[in-house]
Amino acid sequence: MANAKSSNNKTKVAYPEKYTVNTISDYLAKKHGIPKRQAKEMLEDMFAVINSGVMSGERVPIGKMGKMFIRVRPATKARQGRNPLTGEEITIPAKKATKVPKFAFTKTFKTEATKAKVKTK
Repeated sequence: MANAKSSNNKTKVAYPEKYTVNTISDYLAKKHGIPKRQAKEMLEDMFAVINSGVMSGERVPIGKMGKMFIRVRPATKARQGRNPLTGEEITIPAKKATKVPKFAFTKTFKTEATKAKVKTK
């Protein structure tokens, strides 16, 4: 039985208090019994793979949370507007099309989020 437990290397570890790259890598290192440096390298490699996929135009799945991708926000034409304080008419300049990062959450994550605790400052 001792051999079966030692080959699994997964132990029960409490989740971190704060969620930073260092605390997450510490958690992974403790849970899987690997050096902290190796856990941090694996985490950084995961971020690099996600970044590479997103930058190449792919919709990259992030676990059960959702997908990350780049969206093109279309250009807008110049238009007339009104200053709400003075009532003066102004021209709102045109904007070029821009690329913006987006994240689309899965339905299951959205429903689970309704049960989440929210910290107030």
